[in-house]
Amino acid sequence: MPQKLILTNNWEVIRLAARTAGATLSNYDEVLKTYYLDGVQDYLNHSHILKDLIEVNEKDISGKSATIENHYGRSSGTAAVGDGGDLPTSAYQQFQTSTVPMKYVYGRIEVTGPNIAATRNAKGAYGKTLDTEVRGIANDLAKEVNRMDWGAGYGTLARWQSGATTSIVLQKKYRGTAAGGDGFGSAFGGKYLDKRTDCVAVVTATLGTSSGTYTVDSTALTVSALTKGTAGTDTITVTNAAVSEAAGTFYVRGNGTQQSLGTLTTLGGQRKESMGIRGLVTDTNLDVISMKSAASTEGAATANIDPLQGLAIATYPWFKSIVDSHSSGRYAGQRALSLTLMQTMFDMVEEQAGKAFGPTLMLTTRALRREYLELVRANKTFVNTMDLDGGWTALDYNGVPFTVDNDAIDGEIYFLTLADIQMYRMSDYDWMQKDGAVLSRISGYDIYEAVLFRYHEMGIKNRATQGVITDLAYTKSSVEGYGG
Repeated sequence: MPQKLILTNNWEVIRLAARTAGATLSNYDEVLKTYYLDGVQDYLNHSHILKDLIEVNEKDISGKSATIENHYGRSSGTAAVGDGGDLPTSAYQQFQTSTVPMKYVYGRIEVTGPNIAATRNAKGAYGKTLDTEVRGIANDLAKEVNRMDWGAGYGTLARWQSGATTSIVLQKKYRGTAAGGDGFGSAFGGKYLDKRTDCVAVVTATLGTSSGTYTVDSTALTVSALTKGTAGTDTITVTNAAVSEAAGTFYVRGNGTQQSLGTLTTLGGQRKESMGIRGLVTDTNLDVISMKSAASTEGAATANIDPLQGLAIATYPWFKSIVDSHSSGRYAGQRALSLTLMQTMFDMVEEQAGKAFGPTLMLTTRALRREYLELVRANKTFVNTMDLDGGWTALDYNGVPFTVDNDAIDGEIYFLTLADIQMYRMSDYDWMQKDGAVLSRISGYDIYEAVLFRYHEMGIKNRATQGVITDLAYTKSSVEGYGG
């Protein structure tokens, strides 16, 4: 169940505290730190199941990155020898160091000078405004970070299918999307542009095996209308369109998330968002997931120069997860879910991780959970449920929780060994106050701002103990839009 934002006091208490101190900015600073911070931290750290269950690691941070020792090989110092024979040569466990650079996320609120002055009246308008803004930014930041927790760092919000100027058609099908090309984000439609309306277009071109060119448009688009379709597409109406979309175009946040870049050569330099499950649990480098120049399957005509944690698949072939895709390739076809598919993946992950070590969590969409329930009901099998820490509930699959998340990826079921995934964190969520104040005036305006921040990144110690079944269709049941 989603975590609720619980604060220690309501806005009436805040209003009285502010009036008692004469409505000074320093008093509002104390209100933000004392009345809000603990509740905001608790909410943001437990609002979604991945945040709640993935271990936080603050001890392995050095400078602006974390260092991981990835275990990939056993010692060769074992052998059977004859009576009086030489003992086996001693050796070591095999490790490869990788680096997890921190990513920086922010939530920013603003209140005006007149609203601050209004606190002096009986209604205490500022106290109410402050409460509304803090609760709102906590909710918004939780949604954005959970979206990132399922991504691959490039910030994919939607994929273009057709249209130009002010009317853009977005894909909302797992595959078969014609000009737009299949791939990660093809099923999003306008899901991430509903209510949060800012984005910019990323146009890819001339992608080769070692480098490529793409453009992040310099003009932020504002979505003024979203029309949800019923035939595998959504349509957005945008203002200030200034880019010519082409096959492979995708959209990212236009609020400082990305910047204009040309040649795709800097390892990870293009990724501003934190890493997510899609980037961790796969068998490719990261740019392969988002960068596409045509209507092709994943990996076709892509640069392959952005390895996760600096470990390229070609150089470290052991640094990849177990991926069960359609026989024609990922996104190249779809197949029905079966109990055999699920059990086979479970067994493969368990074999890699070790019994009782993994998998420890299975995650998917509601539509695929319904598919699974229909299968077991047809098999006349009873499914138990489980209660997890944090108030979450799940189906019981071989003693492992099997549940859903709002941002889980359409057509895929993930088998995670959580002990090998950690959230590396330089700091918990806090108010930016290194200049001595939580509320600071914006130069040239009668407006005051407060900024929440956290420096963190999701990293993985052993990619081989994770698995995913992809390319799953809905044959038993379906709900129009975003995979149900």
